[in-house]
Amino acid sequence: MKNLVIAAVIFANLLFGVPAESAAANPERPNILFLISDDQSWLHTGAAGCKAVKTPNFDRVAAQGVLFTHAFTSSPGCAPSRGAILSGQPFWRLREGAVQRSSFPGSIRVYPEILEAAGYHVGLQGKGWGPGTARQRKHNPAGKAYRNVAEFLAGAPADKPFCFWFGSTDPHRPYEAGSGLKTGKKFDDAVVPAFLPDVPEVRGDLLDY
Repeated sequence: MKNLVIAAVIFANLLFGVPAESAAANPERPNILFLISDDQSWLHTGAAGCKAVKTPNFDRVAAQGVLFTHAFTSSPGCAPSRGAILSGQPFWRLREGAVQRSSFPGSIRVYPEILEAAGYHVGLQGKGWGPGTARQRKHNPAGKAYRNVAEFLAGAPADKPFCFWFGSTDPHRPYEAGSGLKTGKKFDDAVVPAFLPDVPEVRGDLLDY
């Protein structure tokens, strides 16, 4: 419930201009960890019933938390969809920030900056907003980049809550051809969508993914 409350605070700031200081008045401020994977279908998790891939950590979070089954992305593209998450706005309001390999406007407020102003220790590992540049900002809109979460936590003040964005690129191409079969998967393990031809080349590519 606390995470839902902090989410409400974040988007109230973004959409209605509530001063960032009001969030700091709350004595119970939770740590926030946001994880996102690049080019992974929602179908390919154990929680969704997929047998071809094992996602035990995701499945545990889904079982202990809230699993949304009717959610929609603002855009199917990397930069616009991530911009929508960070700003709380539809991607088409982000100007050049809605375009792949462009730049994110410095005038558009994003929740990591709002939380940082409210006293949070903010950081990023992996892919934040992008692909593109953030020339009008001191770092990526998702936060200052760290090599890993251990480095981030080592520099976290004991008296501050943290907000950390982990952007995994593991599911993204390129894949090593045949890597799925090398791990012991079988062609029968692949679930071929109806819009793709059911041939060994496609099954093998799905297993690599």
